[in-house]
Amino acid sequence: MTASTHTEIYRKLQSAPQPARLNALPLWKARVRVALKRKLPLLLLFVPPWISAIVFSFVVYTKFTLEQGLGSPVGSGAAGMMVSAVATQILQVQDQIVLFAKVSFAFALLCVNWFGAGLICEDRRAGAHLLYFSRPLTRFDYFLAHFLTAFTFGAFVTILPVMLICTVAVFSSPDYVFLIEKWSVIAGALGYAVINVCVMSMIVLAISALASRKTYALGGVFAVVVGSEVLGKMLSVVQRDRDWSMIGVMMNLHRLADWLTSANQSRFDWNPWFSVAIVSGIALTCAWVVLRRLRKLEVVA
Repeated sequence: MTASTHTEIYRKLQSAPQPARLNALPLWKARVRVALKRKLPLLLLFVPPWISAIVFSFVVYTKFTLEQGLGSPVGSGAAGMMVSAVATQILQVQDQIVLFAKVSFAFALLCVNWFGAGLICEDRRAGAHLLYFSRPLTRFDYFLAHFLTAFTFGAFVTILPVMLICTVAVFSSPDYVFLIEKWSVIAGALGYAVINVCVMSMIVLAISALASRKTYALGGVFAVVVGSEVLGKMLSVVQRDRDWSMIGVMMNLHRLADWLTSANQSRFDWNPWFSVAIVSGIALTCAWVVLRRLRKLEVVA
């Protein structure tokens, strides 16, 4: 029996190096895949916002097509009347988009709360965080995966329906006039939808990190959001100053909706930058709470 020695210990890599993979993506995909297996919550939480979006889209389509076709003026002043009619329709469509953007707050609250309330607290209760942090997974990766999970389900009921309504408005308007004249409304509505989902996701994750069970987290989110609204309205009535409504999370998001979409009629008097500061402060505070709690979990792991 003869022995042979291989001198080619190191060989040049023939294939191209693969880019580094974001460690949060596998956990995010797994979370979304598990949540999608439960059909009843998807049916109850996804159907109402999409039905509302379809109804709003039909109303927008009607404003630009049926009214224009039935009320087409004929005569010497036809051009001027047509321009006035189109301008009126654009304003009405803008009001519909602003209204749905505000209504979407409730959809985001319910959906993000249900799918995101148990993400961190159930991991801690089951000890799953011991496995996650034993792998090459940092606190930021863990936080990002859970944030993307909550954001994904919020986007399904908020961002995508707003995109549907804006798309119908663009293609229903004559010569795409809505896109040309009101592109800022479309950008503002989409921007508000993103802000809405981000803020709700941060609030839900912060309370989930503090709670011990999903049930407690669900109740805590409603207590914080609804409680702030009730407190703000009570103080505004007692102090006879509507600016106290800024205490409520929903009021600040609605103020941002009016500002970003250039609403024709706004019932808020305070400077929108106050709401920007308040919403940003809420998001940063929630991020600090989550990361601080995850730091303790990582130490235990």
